[in-house]
Amino acid sequence: MHLLKNTIFLAFLLSVSLGLASCAGKATPRSSEDEGSYKRVQQEKQLLLENTFNKMESLVAQGVSPEKLYPYITDSSRFWMDTLEALAKTAPKEILEQRPFCEILAVVTYRLYERERLWKVPEDRMLSLVTGSNGVIQRAVNLKLGPFEVKNDRGSVGLATSSKVPIILFTWDGSSWKLDLVATMPLITKGLETIGVKKDWSNTKLVLYLLEKEYHYNYNNIDESLLEPVSTF
Repeated sequence: MHLLKNTIFLAFLLSVSLGLASCAGKATPRSSEDEGSYKRVQQEKQLLLENTFNKMESLVAQGVSPEKLYPYITDSSRFWMDTLEALAKTAPKEILEQRPFCEILAVVTYRLYERERLWKVPEDRMLSLVTGSNGVIQRAVNLKLGPFEVKNDRGSVGLATSSKVPIILFTWDGSSWKLDLVATMPLITKGLETIGVKKDWSNTKLVLYLLEKEYHYNYNNIDESLLEPVSTF
């Protein structure tokens, strides 16, 4: 999914700023033995996170079918992809306008793919769109990333230039790491969203602007007609 060119993507992704909340109160001190055990567990989980991330990248590069990625995403992420696909097929403009920016971007791009018959998979198309070789997630992965970080049951990675600001989040399910698309997508698209804020544009207008910049040499009618379900459904 060529949502936006890498240079634009990087420029505005770097504008993301996340405040870190300070912990209230004092943590209960650990003994040196407990501290060592805790550190070993976190190191093991960090190594597993890196391995999981690399395995996902490998699968995407191989062009595997979307269902092969099920073991690597949270259940809530899979449900969200199904929800977005249903919105893409049925939601009128009035409903779409009420959704968050990242969802509108995914839905309208899905409709463009549908109208232009660009699909290469028969099912799980939204998941393919988001996680595929040219999807939003892969656009972020293709940038220079910083070190992986683990804090208890949360794993993350940020840009090398701002490694403490996460852009991809994982959740520990007790035995493995799962990509949390619900939490990750808004972080990745937050920088783009600031374009609309600066121009005082609605989210739908911003999405059409971004798609027009990306696709205007290839397809006509990237306009408000995409805010309605396309007629091929």
